[in-house]
Amino acid sequence: MNKPIVIAAVMAAVVAAGTAAEASQKCSQEMGVALDNQRKSGAFRMDVFMISEQGPVKMTVDYQLPDRMRQVVTMVLDPKPVETVLVGGKAWSRQAASGKSDGAKGGEWSAVSDEVTRDLVEQVKQSVAEKPEDVGRWDCLGKLTVEGTEFNAYQGGETGPTDLSPDAQKKPKNEAVRIIYVDPTTGLPARSIFARPDKLDRPIFKATYSYPKDLKIEPPVAEK
Repeated sequence: MNKPIVIAAVMAAVVAAGTAAEASQKCSQEMGVALDNQRKSGAFRMDVFMISEQGPVKMTVDYQLPDRMRQVVTMVLDPKPVETVLVGGKAWSRQAASGKSDGAKGGEWSAVSDEVTRDLVEQVKQSVAEKPEDVGRWDCLGKLTVEGTEFNAYQGGETGPTDLSPDAQKKPKNEAVRIIYVDPTTGLPARSIFARPDKLDRPIFKATYSYPKDLKIEPPVAEK
């Protein structure tokens, strides 16, 4: 007597699972389009604030596709900016003199080791060369308002930065999620965070994206 009810329940579950999968696929496709729009912009800037083992860190990273990057990293507790420039397969770095806070001006450029250069090249590839179909799974969070501006928000099924410290296994599991906020007008990513689901207002990593029309990255003058 209960068999039709059981069958109906199973069919409802299958339909619900299919609907959820279709929704996730649609959201993932939308995120793929947004990231593709970012690559098609040709150049963009990422301003970052994150919490590291050494304390708060501020970082500005400029990308000029396909293979150029400039980043300035500043430790909040020790404001001596380190600037690194990557052009193709070559990289240079310099650190500001003590007391400098306006970028890394004043330091002398030196070539970066081959190992670090390879890491930088890989960083650029991972940041700007990802194909739309390889973005992984993303779920739609709908429209969210951040600092008075409304965005289309998406949550990725990936965790935050990996903890490589010796006692990492003893620490509570990092359950941070990644959320990207897309400008509904331009279709471009505008913000990105890693945060615990219950602490979205206090992310361990947050970035804002801008798209300067005049952004250009060149080798250091002495190296041209």
